[in-house]
Amino acid sequence: MADLDYIEHEGIVTELNPQHIKVRIVNESACASCHAKGSCTAADLQDKLIDIYQSETGFQTGQKVMLMGKKSLAPKAVLLAYIYPILLILAALISTFFITGNELLAGGLALAILVPYYAGIYLLKDKLKRTFSFTIKHQIN
Repeated sequence: MADLDYIEHEGIVTELNPQHIKVRIVNESACASCHAKGSCTAADLQDKLIDIYQSETGFQTGQKVMLMGKKSLAPKAVLLAYIYPILLILAALISTFFITGNELLAGGLALAILVPYYAGIYLLKDKLKRTFSFTIKHQIN
């Protein structure tokens, strides 16, 4: 049974390195498991490779494993990916429009404000990688 504090996802080990383990997971939309997905174009299956930075050994290529991520990190990820950028855009748009009265300038600066935001996210990628990390465990069949 899954721990209530974690999100679990089944995957297959594809690569083993001293620094990390690569695990392939199949990301399915809700309609991917529908019985009518063969006649519908909305079915969505997507393979993703996840890097696991964990020193535990004993895994083999091709082995089925369980990835575990903390549920408590989901709100932080939503804030970084969606809420903060939208707030920045709105703040830049409103303040620039009220200061200058120029809609074109306000719209341009509202979009341009995302450049330093995402540059900062890129510069913090190593810290974010450690924060938003998965753990891996052997799958019990």
